[in-house]
Amino acid sequence: MSRRVSIVQIGVGTVGSEVARLVLAGRARQLAQGLDLTYAALADTSGAVVSPDGLPPGIVARAVEAKRAGRALAELEGGRTLCPEELVGLLSGLESAVLVDCAVGDATYDAHLLALRRGWRSVLSNKAPLAVSQERYDALACAARGRLWHEATVGAGLPVIGTLRSLLEAGDEVEEIAGCLSGTLGFITTELVAGTPYSEAVRRARDLGYTEPDPRDDLSGLDVARKALILARVSGRRLSLEDVRVQPLLPPLDPALSVREFLAAAEAGDERFGSLVERARRRGRTLRYVARVPAEGEVTVGLVEVEAESRIGSLSGPDNIVQMRTREYREHPLVVIGPGAGPVVTAMGVLSDLLEAARSCAG
Repeated sequence: MSRRVSIVQIGVGTVGSEVARLVLAGRARQLAQGLDLTYAALADTSGAVVSPDGLPPGIVARAVEAKRAGRALAELEGGRTLCPEELVGLLSGLESAVLVDCAVGDATYDAHLLALRRGWRSVLSNKAPLAVSQERYDALACAARGRLWHEATVGAGLPVIGTLRSLLEAGDEVEEIAGCLSGTLGFITTELVAGTPYSEAVRRARDLGYTEPDPRDDLSGLDVARKALILARVSGRRLSLEDVRVQPLLPPLDPALSVREFLAAAEAGDERFGSLVERARRRGRTLRYVARVPAEGEVTVGLVEVEAESRIGSLSGPDNIVQMRTREYREHPLVVIGPGAGPVVTAMGVLSDLLEAARSCAG
């Protein structure tokens, strides 16, 4: 007999649609494992399609296809206009439920707080609800009581959060975490070091789908700063996003420029970044966009020179790397490395957490 676990998913974009696809594709395997994962709702910023008794798989698949075609869920047959916390309130009678957050931005924070206080589980690829002020983060952690999973917030599908937690649970102590946490910026810095002008590297990354529609959302460093903050908080540090020193990978251009105007004016960064690459090369070093999270002191995110033959220096393309130097791994830091970007690998990380959360419901 399989135990039904209801999924309430917010966000049906590139990652969210892949999560839904994987859940539907794996249904037979899940049932064989004693898990009946059933969608109770799919939601976007417009609203949601909802059924407390469970949405038929065909409805879920059609909703995903409608989103890919640019339609809003509230406009579909059976769609309703609801904000995230209203959605959780509407479905509060569900016995076993997991709130899956594949959205962008912290507008889902209140929904997680409400869901966790009502005994649900939460799974996130969305970093923003975990990068709120320390006070709001404490409230979320207090409500969670071990019922919140967010492996996909750092390193997409890589086991970064799980590895860090395992070390801490075994009694180890973090001395410093350092790494390249953005596949987008990893690709761009690899291009820069190879001699590609900054403006061309940015355009190439956008054309390949590595950046957000507005590349400045990646180049600002905010996404990496949020990941660094999440790692710091998992490590036990108490600080907020404002405490992270961020060096954007941006030329000094007017932030009011449109995306098209920015891309046309990005040549303003060619000389500066070219000079930084050449200076590093003369010193036998290379450039990488690195986050550093020490046990004490300032958390930093920015473009730095590193030894070309080091693990971080030898990284190429959109791969991520995280080095954890701890009391027990002082001389030889523990390293997690692999693909850290892309909707499929991120969705795999979400699915892994979802299955663990579902098993905790059914246990």
